[in-house]
Amino acid sequence: MPLIANAAYFGTTGKLEVGTDEYTTSVTSCALVPNTPKAQTTDIGGGVTSFVGAAQWSAQITFKQDWSTANSLSQQLIAWHGTPKIFKYTPNAGGKVVTFTVIAEAAQVGGGANSIHEATVTLQIVGQPTFAAS
Repeated sequence: MPLIANAAYFGTTGKLEVGTDEYTTSVTSCALVPNTPKAQTTDIGGGVTSFVGAAQWSAQITFKQDWSTANSLSQQLIAWHGTPKIFKYTPNAGGKVVTFTVIAEAAQVGGGANSIHEATVTLQIVGQPTFAAS
């Protein structure tokens, strides 16, 4: 059995793009999360059969709010609300690029005193993300 090498990485070189705009400097976290439906049935003889459906993905994006810069992610999510947008996420330089389409949603405005206002939005991915070399 071959030993499969592991090229683990420290999340410091990623990037997030929407169309021709890059939002890397505002994003503090981006995670694509699968939600996989599962079912199990037991027949009268005691046999168990398990089923796994297609993964339904969502993109959880945390970012620093910016209400001053034109086209900031904070402002664009409000402008795009309800429309499909194609995102490209590169978790680390030289790694795979993940492309996915979401239906955009507005995110949180504001936050606590004496803190950097961040927002987290969970966007439903339409279909499946695609993975390609960078």
